[in-house]
Amino acid sequence: MAKLQLCLILFATIGCFLSGLQVRAMTHIVGGSYGWRLPSANISFYQDWARPRNFTAGDKLVFLFTTGLHNVVEVKKEDYDECTQKHVIKTYTNGPAIFELTKPGDHFFICGLSNQFCNGGQKLSIRVMNGDTSSDGGGLFGIITKSSSSSSSADSIYSLGMLSGLLLALMMIINIIFFI
Repeated sequence: MAKLQLCLILFATIGCFLSGLQVRAMTHIVGGSYGWRLPSANISFYQDWARPRNFTAGDKLVFLFTTGLHNVVEVKKEDYDECTQKHVIKTYTNGPAIFELTKPGDHFFICGLSNQFCNGGQKLSIRVMNGDTSSDGGGLFGIITKSSSSSSSADSIYSLGMLSGLLLALMMIINIIFFI
């Protein structure tokens, strides 16, 4: 019994140290369930969608659109502001398009099939932070979350620290019941 207790204590201790690990990467579905298409009423729809979110290096943006009806063009700020394509960084023609945010800074995306799409609000600008600045530090028993306005369960990841913390609590209860 003592060996089992020692193993459980060791496992719980390792888990507590691991609970300090932080999750850095998230996948953001641009526009949520609306996807990447011309906003029907709100020209600032995509900026409103992005405003409460934190984007960090390592995250991915998923642009949901039908190939041939839309595209995603990463552009410089001037092109974003003017809805032009003079300084194209990358073009994604097949939907859905997945863009990995590899470096901090400002990123600008437009639909480049027609100026009417971009001028109609089908454009997105985001600020990407360094990958180590947005995590909340692990939380209780190693629950690792990433700051975001989304509240889905996919945005929370339970670490090994959660399991080890629960095992530690269970071990303490067993000790109280059987050995005291």
